[in-house]
Amino acid sequence: MTVEVWWSTLAAADHELTALLDDTERARLDSFDRPADRGRSLVGAALLRLAVAAHLGVGAAEVVLDRTCAECGRPHGAPRVLGAGDRRPGVSVAHSGVLVVVALDPHGPVGVDVQRASDLPDPGAVGDWVRREAAVKARTWTDLGGASPAALVTSDLRPPVGGYAAALTTVGERTVRHVDRTEGLRSARGR
Repeated sequence: MTVEVWWSTLAAADHELTALLDDTERARLDSFDRPADRGRSLVGAALLRLAVAAHLGVGAAEVVLDRTCAECGRPHGAPRVLGAGDRRPGVSVAHSGVLVVVALDPHGPVGVDVQRASDLPDPGAVGDWVRREAAVKARTWTDLGGASPAALVTSDLRPPVGGYAAALTTVGERTVRHVDRTEGLRSARGR
């Protein structure tokens, strides 16, 4: 079984990508004060839609996502794919610095995290940090009726940019296929 890990950078951030997003995602972009936060959110939302669209064989605008927070009901929670029946994949999104990553597991819960080491008080602890964060994200899925937390496996990923660490948590062992989509996002605008 294969998990797809889609990478991009802030270099792909372009206002035209908002055409791929729904109204809730566009409103979320508008809520950020810092341009870098808007850029990461934009690239993350567009990359997620493109990954799910490729998996389902539909256009990015046809992908239906829900980000309702389980605690407060606002639309900033972990993303879930809706309306895809038994083809609905587990998905996870993370970003830090200039990197954005999306993980898509067709067979169950998944969690992914990426972190720029220099942003942490102890840069040497970045590996432990991303492994913990990826596991927490995958456990969120298990709380929603997925697999037992005992079946979760966390592995390190190799980010495409130095100075970062990343990790992936899945249910059981998985093969990882990396997809670099920075250039692909630029060509996907307006589809």
